[in-house]
Amino acid sequence: MALELHQESLARIIRPKDLKAANLIDTASNRAFLAQQARNVVESDFSSLSLRSLRVRDKTAHSIASAPHAVVINQLNQVIRARTGAKTSDRDTIIRRLATILSEGVPHRVYKFDIKDFYDTVDSRLLADKILVDNRIPRASLLLLAQFLTELRTKGIKGLPRGIPLSATLAEYALSEFDDFISTLPNVYFYARYVDDIIIVTSGQEDTGPFSKVIRRALPLKLQFNAIKTRRLELPITQQRATGVAGEIDYLGYRIRVHHAARIDGRLTRVVDLSIATKKLQRIQTRICLSIISYLNTSDLQTLKRRFQLLTSNYNVRDYSTGQIRNVGLYCTYRRMNQTDCLIKLDSFLRALLLGDKLTLARRLTSSLTLRERQHLLSFSFLTGFKKRLFYNFTAQELASLKECWRDV
Repeated sequence: MALELHQESLARIIRPKDLKAANLIDTASNRAFLAQQARNVVESDFSSLSLRSLRVRDKTAHSIASAPHAVVINQLNQVIRARTGAKTSDRDTIIRRLATILSEGVPHRVYKFDIKDFYDTVDSRLLADKILVDNRIPRASLLLLAQFLTELRTKGIKGLPRGIPLSATLAEYALSEFDDFISTLPNVYFYARYVDDIIIVTSGQEDTGPFSKVIRRALPLKLQFNAIKTRRLELPITQQRATGVAGEIDYLGYRIRVHHAARIDGRLTRVVDLSIATKKLQRIQTRICLSIISYLNTSDLQTLKRRFQLLTSNYNVRDYSTGQIRNVGLYCTYRRMNQTDCLIKLDSFLRALLLGDKLTLARRLTSSLTLRERQHLLSFSFLTGFKKRLFYNFTAQELASLKECWRDV
């Protein structure tokens, strides 16, 4: 049996949330007890696997309901990541590098692809066939992984279940050879993939039809691109001097607007504007409205203030899959943004709701607030929160409660 699946290794991987899920306090004896239960899972199979499901934005996500199974699956996840290097790319690094590439004063063509229903349509049988012959992963771990994938199919779960860290690792593993192949194609300057969102920057010298066909055919495991979300952006260098925006594209929550090339300090270059994508702005506006509606139903002004803090600032949250603290929020999500007009528009939208009388929601809100209360709510600003990188403290329970009114938005 591989070292990674020994009881001692399983005990080391146990997280406080695993003990809590098993209704155990954090003691050495309880860790040993849970590790033994996890070891029993290793020695049997996954037939007793229990999953919880929930709906998130019209998608079904899952969590492991049994603490011993969660420990084993977390250990499998760590083994596969350590042995194969499979991990999700860093979103901020992708945007930074993409903006740098697009600023170069040379011809470019940009392709954007989105994998259709990525997690749901991964053929887990083909994935199992692929990973079972990978000699980098201990045999015992491979066999246990195969049992897990088989049990998922038995329970009627297609593809890989969202919400489970192991699924994210397997998804990255499934596309690792595809990533390597596309990166080395002729004329490809830049390639990046963040989960199911793909961006490719070429020299513009390739034939677009055959090139796109090569990309589509290279997708493994019966995956397909979403044709509706496929985009192509032409960024040539024209003989005649052109000004203004050459084209724009949304990627990873950013609106990327690329200007025509111009000579700056003797060098041909492009200005690249980064702001928040329109769809994301609309989501923020919807969350503002839902926060106000919740207040009108409850008259809980303190909760409304906390929701405005949450929307306009930043906060820390623990990633329970890794145990690390992550910074999230407005600035942390859009730290590469160099055009803040969108934030000014969000502030104007918020002020219109707090002071206006044209919208029914605004009239209902203003009639329920005193002048002092409105003045306090007007102090919240997306622009200020971004520029000053404001942080507020929220407990995990409070975050869950505050986000409940916009859970599916």
